[in-house]
Amino acid sequence: MDLQAEEALRLRYREYNKSHRVSGTRTGSMLVALLMPFGFSLDYMVYPEQLTFFLFLRLLCSAIAFGLYGLLALEFWKRFHRTFETLLFFLPSFFICLMIYYTEGIHSGYYAGLNLILIGLSWAVRVDAVDSLLYLLMTMLMYGAACYFHADGIESTRMLVNNYYFILVTGMIVVTGSYFLNKLRFREYAVGQQLEANRKELEASNLKLVEMDKAKTNFFANISHELRTPLTLLIGPLDRLRRPEGRIGTEEHDELIDIMQQNAMRLMRLINDLLNLVRLDAGSLKLRPSEIELRPYLEGVCRSFHPMAQERDLEFSWQIDEGGDSKVHLDREKVEKVLLNLLFNAIKFTPPGGSITLTAKRRGHVLGIDIADTGQGISPEELESVFDRFWQSESSSNRRFQGVGIGLSLVRDLAKLHGGSVSATSELDVGTTMSVELDVTLPVEPIKLEVVEDKKAVDTKWLEQLYRRAEFFPSHVHEQKASGDAADEEASEDRRPAILIADDEPEMMRFLKSQLKARYRIDEAHDGEQALRYAKKRRHHLVLLDYMMPKVDGIEATRRLRELDSHKGVPIVILTARADEESKFQALDAGATDFLTKPFSSTELLARCRNLASVFEMQQQIEEKTVRLEEALDQIKQTETQMVQQAKMASLGQLSAGLLHEVNNPLNFATTSIHLIKKRLTRSPHPEPELLEKPLTDLHDGIRRVSSIVSSLREFTHPDTTMFERVELDETLSTAVRFVQIPAAEITLTLSVEEGAAVRGNQNQLVHLFINLLQNSVDSLREKGGDGLEIRIDCSVVGDQVRLVFEDNGKGIPEDELERIFDAFFTTKKVGQGVGLGLSICHRIIQQHKGVVSVESEVDSWCRFSMSFPSYSREKSPVSV
Repeated sequence: MDLQAEEALRLRYREYNKSHRVSGTRTGSMLVALLMPFGFSLDYMVYPEQLTFFLFLRLLCSAIAFGLYGLLALEFWKRFHRTFETLLFFLPSFFICLMIYYTEGIHSGYYAGLNLILIGLSWAVRVDAVDSLLYLLMTMLMYGAACYFHADGIESTRMLVNNYYFILVTGMIVVTGSYFLNKLRFREYAVGQQLEANRKELEASNLKLVEMDKAKTNFFANISHELRTPLTLLIGPLDRLRRPEGRIGTEEHDELIDIMQQNAMRLMRLINDLLNLVRLDAGSLKLRPSEIELRPYLEGVCRSFHPMAQERDLEFSWQIDEGGDSKVHLDREKVEKVLLNLLFNAIKFTPPGGSITLTAKRRGHVLGIDIADTGQGISPEELESVFDRFWQSESSSNRRFQGVGIGLSLVRDLAKLHGGSVSATSELDVGTTMSVELDVTLPVEPIKLEVVEDKKAVDTKWLEQLYRRAEFFPSHVHEQKASGDAADEEASEDRRPAILIADDEPEMMRFLKSQLKARYRIDEAHDGEQALRYAKKRRHHLVLLDYMMPKVDGIEATRRLRELDSHKGVPIVILTARADEESKFQALDAGATDFLTKPFSSTELLARCRNLASVFEMQQQIEEKTVRLEEALDQIKQTETQMVQQAKMASLGQLSAGLLHEVNNPLNFATTSIHLIKKRLTRSPHPEPELLEKPLTDLHDGIRRVSSIVSSLREFTHPDTTMFERVELDETLSTAVRFVQIPAAEITLTLSVEEGAAVRGNQNQLVHLFINLLQNSVDSLREKGGDGLEIRIDCSVVGDQVRLVFEDNGKGIPEDELERIFDAFFTTKKVGQGVGLGLSICHRIIQQHKGVVSVESEVDSWCRFSMSFPSYSREKSPVSV
């Protein structure tokens, strides 16, 4: 470690040790504050005559020590910690020297307390050797002064030397211990700092290794995708051309040849870039400068690129300034590679309607080339990494553009090889400018003239031309418009199975369409988000999804498709260039039916599509037949229920006919007897006739009500057409309340009827309806018991409807019984004793009066019957129901 680094380390140690010394001073203050009063027992045994005075001194010392402890808790006083340390050593030593002065002076045994203070406080405060020596001298001076000013003076030199000897030896031990202890502490701190630095260095190295491993994984995943995709588009069409069965037309033949040729060029360009990187790393890639005309050379490259820009709807322009010298020395092929990489990168990230500008200007021996675009731009945090090898701004499976991240890295290395450099400036959503500087004065090797051009030279020249053609083939083919929206109108008439294909690779989409369009109706999408939009419009027989797509990748698209009701059972095939087990597991876990690993043949593609689509179509047919069978079974159940209901009604009709005969005769006898009783009361006056008249009237009304119930039973089983009239609901409800015995002491009845509330109907039937509902509420409340029992009846007019609500806080009705509450012969605890006809008759009455009813309830809490009837209108004449 050099002196400067050691000095910096010592400064950091002093700052680090400062907090420990502050803490140690507070600890020492607390020790002094606690131990000084503890010496009271020693005073009692040795100097009892000074007990009170020494106790005062000890308590004063403790109070001052407590004050020091409190002050050091404040940030302001921590800066004076050295002063507090000195004061802490001085404080107990001073008070002990006072005790020595007031006792026996040189002969006092309290000098041993000074030794304890030197040892204890030096250990607690963590002082260094210099401070320890200072405190030793201070202690010896105070002890000497106490002995000198004592009344007896220094009468024994031997005793003074003896005491000074032990104080000095103790002090030297403390000084030596402080020296070595602080040295050890400094060494420990230095080792800790070194360990921390090593830990941070290891963490940084580990982070770099993780990033490198991640970059390597992403690179292999991307390079696998970039290699397998063109291989698929070579093997697939070749397999189709070699297939013996069936003949293909000229148009399809030419299309397949075109696909193969383009992807072979794409594959060759990618392999050439990888080989160039390897050669650069090995140092075997050499420049071959030649003298060229600058303007014709650059214009030739720009004109070759111009059709691609027009196809993408981009405005491309260039400006060239030769700087007074039209000839430059450059490696034609490598500079061409630099320019094409930058131009293809600009066209890839510039949306249609944007512009790209190439500006070249020579300044002495340096040629500066700027390529500016109006694309999406690069964020500041990513701008530093754009020229790193294998780096991509979008490295996930849903990245928008293909590539393996070697284009800009190759540009940087080739520029350095030309003695130049490359830089980038960018602004998000504004554009990016790539600047290249090249040395154009490189020495040119003499041209070797060959008289004979042998066959090997011809083959090499042809291969170089092929390589150059591959350089002009873009690594990214721009996507075309999807055909899903355009085919919406034709979809209804086309009876072929529908297939949804989602792939961001235009050439792959082109090949898949060419193989499947003869047998299937195709919806094509260029990303997962577009595929989800098409899936929401119609149901498909099969879905083909590429694993790596922009916006939404194939895995996420599969997961979302499974959430759609229309595509829960639709077969989904993932097209992937990743052959690892983890990718396959992710596809299957997301809900994919199968996966197809690139490269694959057209035969395998057609066979899998045919099998999966056929299986799904059979599943559809089974589901449709199952639905029809379930509907037929429901109709059979409904018919059976109606037949049972009709049988019950026939039995009930026979029962009611007998009841009418057997019940009406006793009722007539009872009614006649009531009339005879009333006549006899008029002939023989009773002292209190009102006591008999009201019970007789109630008895007469009750008998008439029983007769009405029997008649209602007959009407329920044999409903007849009845002339309805205006029924005032306030009068009808009051009559019903009067007929039901409601114990006022136990149950509170609240009746609220809006004035003018009336319906068109039969009053007797409505009274019967209300009595049934009230009696059910009373039975339920009695069964529940307790306090606060209540029945609420509310009648209001809402528009052209009359709304009636019967509510009680009784036992309630279980949820599983609510749907059957109005069924004939169905009994529940809410209805009470009976044959299960009360609420069924009520429901029939409500239906006859063109009303609707709903029941809501909560067990052991409340129950509410809500009814709604058409309101009576005076303009309407009575109608037959």
